[in-house]
Amino acid sequence: MIPNLTVVTPMRNEEETAPTFLERLLKSLHRNASNWKIIIPLTAADRTLEILKQYPVEVVEVTPGLGLAYSVGLKKALDYPGPVLTMDTDLSHLPEEMDRLLSTEGDLILGARTEIKVPFHRRLVSKTVNAILLGPYSDYTSAYRLYSRTVLERVLPQVKSKGFAFLPEIVFRALRAGFKVSEVGVSFPPRIAGTSKMSYRANLRDYLRFLAWRYRP
Repeated sequence: MIPNLTVVTPMRNEEETAPTFLERLLKSLHRNASNWKIIIPLTAADRTLEILKQYPVEVVEVTPGLGLAYSVGLKKALDYPGPVLTMDTDLSHLPEEMDRLLSTEGDLILGARTEIKVPFHRRLVSKTVNAILLGPYSDYTSAYRLYSRTVLERVLPQVKSKGFAFLPEIVFRALRAGFKVSEVGVSFPPRIAGTSKMSYRANLRDYLRFLAWRYRP
């Protein structure tokens, strides 16, 4: 058990999954941390905010954009002590597996998805991006991660992506800054309800901008 842990987990119209996710997250936090804080960057036009008011979470309302949501949430997390854990809220990341990341050494721990049981188009996007990046890790697009405070303080101000490319960009910036990045296998079951909020057209533009930065000398 670690003394302090902050969890940043963006939500966008997750009224169907939020209660189950938070109940499981809270149980896992009680097993793994003496003190904890949950920060939820929220973009919602449904009942998600109303539901969140029933739980011990800090809500930060943001405009749409996965990278923007994580950027705002991670900056807020620096107000609290300890490392920062991030994950998706649709239970495609299992809160019960957070101990795998917490017990792995490194400045940035990536939760590499080992059980891909999601629609073909989502698998194709992830596999294509991971292959194009040509780096030393198998999964740059998983949001299940553990960040040290030092990584966030040094690297977060440099990240430019506002969309899905935020996830691989922060990894490469951490590597360029000399931080130790590690990878550990995690499960990746299909979401329990609702639909994916991913915009492939917007993400394509974001990735093209990121790749131009990634491969320039």
